[in-house]
Amino acid sequence: MGIRQLTSALVLLCFMGLLPSPSAAQTVQSDSIKPDYKTIFGYCLDARAGAALPLLEWAQGKKVSAKDAAFKVSFEQRFKYPVDSSDFLASKRSAIDPLLAIFHQYWRSSLLDASSKYEPGFWSQIKAFLSNAVPARKGQSIVDDSVDVYFQQYIAGKGLHATNGIGKTGRLYDLLVWRTEKDTTYSFTVNKDRLTVKVVFMDDFITLGWEEYATLGKLYPGGWATDQALFCVRKAYDLTSERFTISYLAHEGRHFDDYRLFPKLKSSADLEYRAKLTELSLANQSLYQLIEFFIMNANYDSENGHSVANYCAIRDVSKAVFGIEFEKDMQQWKNIPISRINEAAYKVLEENTKVLQAIGPGVEKYLKK
Repeated sequence: MGIRQLTSALVLLCFMGLLPSPSAAQTVQSDSIKPDYKTIFGYCLDARAGAALPLLEWAQGKKVSAKDAAFKVSFEQRFKYPVDSSDFLASKRSAIDPLLAIFHQYWRSSLLDASSKYEPGFWSQIKAFLSNAVPARKGQSIVDDSVDVYFQQYIAGKGLHATNGIGKTGRLYDLLVWRTEKDTTYSFTVNKDRLTVKVVFMDDFITLGWEEYATLGKLYPGGWATDQALFCVRKAYDLTSERFTISYLAHEGRHFDDYRLFPKLKSSADLEYRAKLTELSLANQSLYQLIEFFIMNANYDSENGHSVANYCAIRDVSKAVFGIEFEKDMQQWKNIPISRINEAAYKVLEENTKVLQAIGPGVEKYLKK
């Protein structure tokens, strides 16, 4: 199973703890203003960075902190003007500079224009680049089905590590490349299942992909799963926290087990829905923060499977707990005992499992048909 199937479905957007606190939401007073970072980053993670630009416009004379003013300048340098005048490429100097430059151009154009018109040109550039950069090709043309093979040869030739090919995170083709990695084995329980899996801890990243680029390095994938192992961005986690044990291990463990249970299930939304319900069924200290994050980044109409899954998970647990379509009010959630939310989420997950099993092992999607 290649990265073209895996990345779109299985990259874990593990950002708990990285978003600003609720107090960082935009607050307008008579003489001061605070950017609405949650909405800004929500647009960015939905691959619509251009939509966030108006949120950084404010009237002259308004007071703003030095940190917020610096963020505005940096974000506008990256996205407001005809060219990116930020230090992104300069800060990422490595042996793969020419390849990253192709992705950078494609990412920026696509983040400012939600159409897919940049994909054909990007794909042609990638094939032409690999044709000349991989000695085995000697300038010969590369067909689409061979791109992943030569991509891996190129990365390995530089002494680096990357995903198994060039695939998508959400709606955009992505590039994650790192210098060092270390394998270990974890045994842990996901609901009623005991799993023992290899976990690959990755360090010293050259690039963490378009989400890192879109959010100025504030947010990025925390890891992903294949049917052979879990891959973890080591710097993203305190290994003693629920962010690791629940939002990484249990979340990715659900993916790992679902590859066995539903080998044809390729829908990012469906896979992430089940993993997010797993988080909600197990989280304790981080539960309300998880719920808030899912609510803030819920969008049923998005092309990003995580956004769809956030919406469906909150929708279905809301129905189970409150009897309403979608509860947005965090105070209402905080009035409910953690154990009751855990139980409701697990019940919804069990019901989904039964539905998918009834369809059969060939099920490919369910939430959005």
